Amino acid sequence: MEQTRLNKMMNTILFIFLIIQPIFDLKYFYNSISTLIRVIIIFGLFSYYFLTSKNKRKYWLVLYPCIIGVYFIFHHINALNFSSLIPGNFNYSMLKEGLYFVKMLSPFLLIYSLYKAQLNKESIMKIITILCLTISLIIIVTNLLCISYGSYSDAPIKANFFEWFNPNSEYTYRNLASKGLFEFGNQIAAILIMFLPFVICNAFKSKHFLNWITLIFNVWSLILLSTRVAVIGTIIVFIYTLFVFVFISLLQKEKVIIKHYIPLCIVLICYLVLLPINPMFNRLETRSTLIETFNEEHSSVVSNTNEEQNSENNVDNINSDLTETSSEKTGTGYMIEFIESNYQDKKLHEDFIFEYYPYKYDPEFWYNFLQEDISLVSDNRFIEISMIKRVVEINNSPLDKWFGITNTRLQNIFNIEKDFVVQYYALGIIGLILVFAPYFVLLAIFIFKSLHSKLKSLTILNSLSGITIIFAFGISYMSGNLLNSLSFTIYFTLCFYLLLDKNVD
Repeated sequence: MEQTRLNKMMNTILFIFLIIQPIFDLKYFYNSISTLIRVIIIFGLFSYYFLTSKNKRKYWLVLYPCIIGVYFIFHHINALNFSSLIPGNFNYSMLKEGLYFVKMLSPFLLIYSLYKAQLNKESIMKIITILCLTISLIIIVTNLLCISYGSYSDAPIKANFFEWFNPNSEYTYRNLASKGLFEFGNQIAAILIMFLPFVICNAFKSKHFLNWITLIFNVWSLILLSTRVAVIGTIIVFIYTLFVFVFISLLQKEKVIIKHYIPLCIVLICYLVLLPINPMFNRLETRSTLIETFNEEHSSVVSNTNEEQNSENNVDNINSDLTETSSEKTGTGYMIEFIESNYQDKKLHEDFIFEYYPYKYDPEFWYNFLQEDISLVSDNRFIEISMIKRVVEINNSPLDKWFGITNTRLQNIFNIEKDFVVQYYALGIIGLILVFAPYFVLLAIFIFKSLHSKLKSLTILNSLSGITIIFAFGISYMSGNLLNSLSFTIYFTLCFYLLLDKNVD
């Protein structure tokens, strides 16, 4: 009796912990302390469920962290034998590196806790509804009051949603796209996208007013976020969710009633109608204009230069240029002068060359980099990967391929905005496989069971979960900062619970 009461209390703590997550994601509370609090709570929940479990096979779970521990020893040894052109070698810290592994391990402990708590389908869907309503309302209300932070900046927006309809508006995507009071727009967009199929499912299955309000607010907040993940992801989610509804109906030999889909189609149509005025397209146009303008100006300069070189009045200058030694064109002093004179013209953000990877320590890299096309030089993701590749090249250790240069060092340079890629460089091939193996093992088990049952085990919920997990992996690769952040992975665990738990069908 006492044990039952204790179980209920721990289940309640787990439930509350999940629904208060948006608080930790607010800009005011998003820091290392809040991350540590999350980790402590997760480890506490796991410890309780693990120690009270009577299943003797549970001890096999200890094998995974032991393997991680052995890998970490080799990872650390490789980290000690690191050299770069930058003083301090990007300040490796064994403690910070260890905490990173603890953070990456936490979602799997939470999945175990969810499984042992055996929350029913209604509880999980209630959690998702509360989370979506909380996040959406924060974004919508702060947007309407113009106190939201911009999705593409940390500055407050200049105008709210209704300004989008003003054809003469002078505001750009930086002033209009909003992420509420949250720290990262892409993370919040990915969370709402991940929960959208289940919100649609709730609205489709039940005509309850709250379910439809949640769906409308979820879609509206994604519109306001105006990131590529939010804008494009919403359309993709609607398409594959509707497909799953029809597919499962046919699989279970149920009649597909078209009129039941009309309300969802109306929501999607309203969303599509608003697409042309979405600030995201303004961002794409701005970047395209920047590249076109640069190319036009560059072509003009090249044309003028060619005319001058063909002029008889400049013969002496040409001869002078031809006799200039190659060392003067490739010397350190020349490269530094070239970088300082051209980085602004090439639209290269100064933080990259002054702060993240200072050009004075490696002018050759930045000199060669500025020779690239403007479309690459102005692409932040290309810059991020190029810097890390250069650091790996300078260290010149074959073990970096297997054990990485450490997450600590990589973050002290710049965080690559591509999950899997950032872990490849930070942890190496072995580390990359180890930290993500449980995700793919659980997904593989679901696929195997589905095929083994000849698809009879498929339901709307587990089918949506499987597709959403795969889609989330795609989003994390495209936008980054998801699979290495508890702000996303804690929510992500709910998808795996819906995917595998026998009580959720």
